[in-house]
Amino acid sequence: MALGIVITKVTPLYPRRIFIQWDLINPTEDGTYTFEVQRCGSTEGPWEDLELGLQNGFSYVDDFTKPVMEDNAVAHPFSLQRQFYYRVRVIPPSGCANGAYSELHGIEPEIPPVQRGLRRKLRYEETILWKAYNGVRLALLKRRQWGERCPDCYDVITNSVTKDHCTTCYGTSFVDGYWDPVIVYGRIHPPNNVQAQTTQRDKNEFSQHMITTLDVPLLQDDDLIVEIDTNQRHVVRRKTQTELKRHPVHQQLTTSLLERGAVEYELFVDHRATPPLL
Repeated sequence: MALGIVITKVTPLYPRRIFIQWDLINPTEDGTYTFEVQRCGSTEGPWEDLELGLQNGFSYVDDFTKPVMEDNAVAHPFSLQRQFYYRVRVIPPSGCANGAYSELHGIEPEIPPVQRGLRRKLRYEETILWKAYNGVRLALLKRRQWGERCPDCYDVITNSVTKDHCTTCYGTSFVDGYWDPVIVYGRIHPPNNVQAQTTQRDKNEFSQHMITTLDVPLLQDDDLIVEIDTNQRHVVRRKTQTELKRHPVHQQLTTSLLERGAVEYELFVDHRATPPLL
């Protein structure tokens, strides 16, 4: 099966940014994957290059606060008279000949104006509430699913890791373990219970929590969430979404709060190097 790429999300970040997220299909090569992000005002082209050398990433933020038009004016990405489309190209370690383009993807499908305004209002007010009152800053780290395999613990025969506490891949089998963090605000609900998990080497305890954030970026099972103020670290176990007329508004994440001895605490997370997404 050949390498493929699919855009999983194109979401407005009001007032003037757009978040693009993608995933790879059949990334079997070991090494660095390079991505090219392009934008167009129609389905026919021509395409404008936004990013040509993005390595081992899963997302891109298209920022419209800078001039993007010939008369040096700033385009408004959510104008009713304009639509933007995106596509992403992936180049695997073996080179351009084996690269692939995603299908083009517009901004999230249109919904009736009343529902669109209500969803925008819900997202805005929820974010303000989290920032001012009952929310916390979170670093969302997507688990690596492709890239360079761990030279210290990855077994190519069994396709598994051989160390429980590897600080090269943090149990993911890929070097560095997780992509760069995305900083957002969210709400952490009180814990449900405490459980224990036994491995070949030791016994780890964790407690279950419910965390609510906006659905940017989309998280999956085994992704990592770091509470910036306390450095407590959660692993995503299950995700559900709240929707408005079948269009997502929030993601609710059932997580396991890891004990301090877990290898994920060895991962350095520099939240100051990345500005908050929302």
